[in-house]
Amino acid sequence: MTPQKPTEDVQALLSLEQSIVRAIHARDTRALEGLMAKDLVFRMGDTQTDRATFLDNVASIPGTILAVETESVSAHVFGDTGVLMGTQRARVRLPDGTEVTDVGHFTDVCQRRDGHWWVVLAHNIAAPQDTAPAPR
Repeated sequence: MTPQKPTEDVQALLSLEQSIVRAIHARDTRALEGLMAKDLVFRMGDTQTDRATFLDNVASIPGTILAVETESVSAHVFGDTGVLMGTQRARVRLPDGTEVTDVGHFTDVCQRRDGHWWVVLAHNIAAPQDTAPAPR
């Protein structure tokens, strides 16, 4: 059986995810504003925030963001709703020089509005510690 070619919507969602990764890595909150709906709900653990708080949190990540990568990303389209799922790894050098890696599993729910895909709900769950790469 031949693998199916991703649809235009699936490609657009995968491109959206890569744009998010690049914007977070660069702390480019202006670019993130163009990807996250104004009514965004961001949830991590027991904490739920809005778009403004999410953007503030990205801008205030302590230290230097060395890398942000995603893996095992899948995109699914249900009419004007899209769902992105995968794992994100972020490596940061803290002000004291320590390097840390944060690994989380994410689900982003997207909605097509006026021909543009927007993230309307982002949900992150910290990965178990044993899935993080060994320190270098």
